[in-house]
Amino acid sequence: MATCVCKQVKACAPIPIIFNNESIHNPANIDASNICFRLIHKYHGIFDISYSNRKKQWLSNKQSSIENFDQIELLTVHCYDDAIVERKEERSMKGVRLIGLQEKNLHSMNDYINALQIILDIDKDIRILHNRVAPLVADWPGQLFVRKALTHLHKTNSQYSIPDGINSFIPILGPLHVSLNSREHVILIYHPFFEKLFHFVFGSRKIFAKKPKPWRINLLLDLAYNGWCKIRDVINLKFGCTCKDTEYCMMVDLLDNIIPSTLDIYATLFRSGSYDEYIESIFRIWTFALRWKRHNYNKAPLAFLSDVFYWEDIKHPFAEVIKLFLVNFNDYFVENMHSKIRAHTSTNSSTDNIIKQAYLIDERNHNELKDTFQRSKEYPYKPSSLKLLSEKTSLFLLNYFQEIYKNQGKGTLHKKRKKIEYKLVTLGETVDSRCLPTGYSTSKPPSQDTCDHCNKKLNNGEVLMCGHGYHYECYQILEYGCRYCEEYYKRGIYSNVKSFLERLEKGPNILTPEENEGEEVLVEENEVIEEVEMNRSQEVHNKLLEALNCINTW
Repeated sequence: MATCVCKQVKACAPIPIIFNNESIHNPANIDASNICFRLIHKYHGIFDISYSNRKKQWLSNKQSSIENFDQIELLTVHCYDDAIVERKEERSMKGVRLIGLQEKNLHSMNDYINALQIILDIDKDIRILHNRVAPLVADWPGQLFVRKALTHLHKTNSQYSIPDGINSFIPILGPLHVSLNSREHVILIYHPFFEKLFHFVFGSRKIFAKKPKPWRINLLLDLAYNGWCKIRDVINLKFGCTCKDTEYCMMVDLLDNIIPSTLDIYATLFRSGSYDEYIESIFRIWTFALRWKRHNYNKAPLAFLSDVFYWEDIKHPFAEVIKLFLVNFNDYFVENMHSKIRAHTSTNSSTDNIIKQAYLIDERNHNELKDTFQRSKEYPYKPSSLKLLSEKTSLFLLNYFQEIYKNQGKGTLHKKRKKIEYKLVTLGETVDSRCLPTGYSTSKPPSQDTCDHCNKKLNNGEVLMCGHGYHYECYQILEYGCRYCEEYYKRGIYSNVKSFLERLEKGPNILTPEENEGEEVLVEENEVIEEVEMNRSQEVHNKLLEALNCINTW
């Protein structure tokens, strides 16, 4: 079903498509050179440090707008049900209206044009959208096909006939889908590690799915990061700032960089309205997608960043609108509607019945008495249980890093047809460059124990998050930015923008199997909830303290 919902931003005046003779649509469509300009001049060296350290810099700035959310709130961001007790006000569908539904699924440009025509038909009489902007928050297919329609609308002698009204729609990257897809991919890429963690924390007989449900992914990532935070300082001190062991660097990149940024991008930064931090973190997550060779999300964030930078450059009023009202550009509302429709219909329901139920749900959303008849739900783990699970995770990580410490230098690097593979002794797996820090995807993979600028022994200096290490004076010569990784990002920007533009201008009018493979359907399904043995909490706590005290004996 194609579902159209809208949410009015009452405090915002209508935004014109043309302002000061400049269109909101970039004449270059997606501008790789402008993205690279920002990479070099605004974000130079930013991705050399971990997200956790970058967040500390933000929080030390009193102007930062990042809010603190409690742990259970953060764990329920991918529960699309406003009956969930935690963060209930935010989950409210108040002010959200169902515009229309279509039986067709959204798998082609024509499908999207037909769905948007529902809105345009309604607007024929009221003309609210005439020469005005209508932001459209969309996942990958929406990004692809709405941009494709706009590309051909503005193209001379296009083979497609695109309605003029499509010009009002501006695709906005859906933060919820960025969060969901990046979190899921972390688990898939590092699955052997998370399987070991899962069995240690919940029991060796428990089954860890190859593709866990979103709620379990959220739980494991949250436990991994909170468990890491408890031991980070002692681990960093033990290994030192010049340790270039590949498996150690991989784990620090995962725990201090990748996991916290995927946890925060929607749950904390977007919901706080922390615009500058959010845009920077979208760029950071794109660097992960580039390394992971994500066929969809190594392109969609670039189109969004190109738009944002273009609006800033021409001083279009929408640049200020998205900054002031960021939290409103949310794909949560349509997922909430889908969740409710699924809950009130069956797989055998007719199209007419589904549409009827959808409009009944829409009416209930605006009924002040609905809460009286709604059964509340709660997250299955209490704060005390989460604390125990977090300490068990810390204990697992301490044991894991102890093995890495013993196995330093034992890993082996292999190159097969320009592809890097690395044997991780502690994990017991051979992995490719997707698992390794960014430096292993560049033209010069990190050396094992020397400075990656002067090639002399790295006896003072620092290893960056990418795995490259430099003497302090060498890093200063490089103007405090890893040149190898910056070049890798620049090549990735140009190649993926070129690929995306070719897809928009000449590509097929439907999703290809490769594009469809990466798209996830947001389905809420029940899964076994592991019981937590709370009577062991003191025992686990004591073991953790003992392990911390023994770190000097490794």
